[in-house]
Amino acid sequence: MKKRKQSSLTQKALQALTEAVAKAVEEHRRRGIPLAVWRNGRAISIPAEEAGALHETPPAYVTKSYGAKS
Repeated sequence: MKKRKQSSLTQKALQALTEAVAKAVEEHRRRGIPLAVWRNGRAISIPAEEAGALHETPPAYVTKSYGAKS
């Protein structure tokens, strides 16, 4: 049961992060402010209009258990 709660908490955290990013992108787009993103090991600025890929659904988050087996 503990594992299930962690998964649920992880999903809630990822959902909150996804919503926060979407809100930030929309705010930057509305105000015409460039976004700072990480690409190829460097931080760069891109116009908010080019941030469409940031709205895509992220891949499913997979966790691995380490340590003793249940």
